Amino acid sequence: MQEHDQGGSASSSRRPVSRAILAIALCASTAPALHGACVGPLQLQARIRSHPGADTYVALGTWYAGQHNFDCANQAFAAGLKLEPASGRLAYLLGLSLYSGGHADQALPVLQRAVQLAPEMLEAHLLLASDLDVLQRQRDALTEWQAAVKIDPKSEAALDGLSKSLIRQGDYASVIANLKPFPHNQDLTLDLALAYGKMGMLEGAASVLEQALKFAPGSLRLTKALVTVMVQQTRTQDALRLAARSAQLHPADPGAQALYARVLIQNGEYETARPIARKLLAASPHSFDALYLNGVLERQAGEYGVARSHLEEAVALNPGDYNVHYNLGMTLVKLQEPAAARKQFERVLALGATDAEVHFDLASVLRSLGETQQAAEQLKIYQEALKDKANRTEVAGKAAEAAQELASGDAQRAASLYKEAAAASPDDAQLGYKLAMALDKAGDLAAERSELERVVKLDPTMAVAQNQLGYLESRSGDTGAAEEHFRAALAAAPGYTQAWVSLAATLGMESRFAEAQQALASALRLDPQNAQAHDLARALNAAQAHK
Repeated sequence: MQEHDQGGSASSSRRPVSRAILAIALCASTAPALHGACVGPLQLQARIRSHPGADTYVALGTWYAGQHNFDCANQAFAAGLKLEPASGRLAYLLGLSLYSGGHADQALPVLQRAVQLAPEMLEAHLLLASDLDVLQRQRDALTEWQAAVKIDPKSEAALDGLSKSLIRQGDYASVIANLKPFPHNQDLTLDLALAYGKMGMLEGAASVLEQALKFAPGSLRLTKALVTVMVQQTRTQDALRLAARSAQLHPADPGAQALYARVLIQNGEYETARPIARKLLAASPHSFDALYLNGVLERQAGEYGVARSHLEEAVALNPGDYNVHYNLGMTLVKLQEPAAARKQFERVLALGATDAEVHFDLASVLRSLGETQQAAEQLKIYQEALKDKANRTEVAGKAAEAAQELASGDAQRAASLYKEAAAASPDDAQLGYKLAMALDKAGDLAAERSELERVVKLDPTMAVAQNQLGYLESRSGDTGAAEEHFRAALAAAPGYTQAWVSLAATLGMESRFAEAQQALASALRLDPQNAQAHDLARALNAAQAHK
């Protein structure tokens, strides 16, 4: 890009004005001008001078955007929008340029104008939703993601954005309800697995990921997610086999190799992990994964000095990872630096670690520093955490066995195992819900109702439990109680399509057709292709016609 002298000399100022300069001045008097150092391709500049239409400014703005010169792109799109102020497309392009240039706040009113001018433009709703997310306006963003899904119910970008927005707001039930029909997209699969995981339904998360890997066996993202779930399920050998296969499929991918090394370390196979970690460090000496893995292995081998160096650099790169803080703390203990170790262990707890061992290690450090009272407090927490961990391990084992029995068709045995697990962990609402579903399959509706009532007392916001309890009330003929539970489900999860359909059916049974139609409209806005909703719509129309 050339620099132009804006001053000039006294002699040059007296030169005759050329025809070309006169032509440029004439065009500038009728067309919006670009300011500053915005000089585009000669051909487009010539078109601006001769035919200063909106299309030409779009072409120029697109060229600038392609050069990542968003300031000049903004000027070009704004000039085009000045010529065609009713163009939703131009408003969208200006908003996109502002957003891409890091000006989310300035992009907001422009994108809001774009969706007003072109309400059916999917791209405008998608970008406005993303912009609102960046500005932390989550509820407004959710509305735009829903609008995008309504325009195109099969848009993967819209469904992904909607799912992530619902997950951020804790509405996991709606994500599961909305995404079950979409198993073959990796982003949506990961959203669905995450929602299952957040609800404590690890079996569901594992099942979704295992199914997806059949269609994309080489996917590192799916593999990493499934390995994480398997570790949470204590399926350590399954996790190791899967990570090893991924490493074989991707021998040059540092992410696949690091994943394999991590699982090897978790399984105590240090000697197998060591050459992998060293190779990663040689290739990327300042990579977090390489530094962390080598630091852990060096600590395990007693090489505390070099372990400290690697772990300190890893902490600087990723201070939010409590595992690296813990390993650095343990290294500092061996280097007889208890004060520094204490800071690391306290940081581990501040980051949300729940491992009992952290409290034990912190107690040991505090004792060496002479702080006996604080050490005793940490030791007490450790002992309580150990009991809780043993209990959770027992509960998880029974729940896993119950899930296997349910999958094999033995609902009675599954219900019995879930009942034992729930008795050992009576405050676990998710476990209670699983017991209720097993009782449902076993045909014990009275026990199912009792368990669901207990669950919603523990967690009134559990939408799936409220919905199921509403279904049972509806089956027994108590439509008033059913409506109450369906509305409670929707208060907790406004995007829960099945609950809207159930509410509409209940209202229809009470001949409250206008309210039923409103509920049904909400269901169809969320899922325009929902077959059950369409069947109910026909039934409601027929019932109203015979009223």
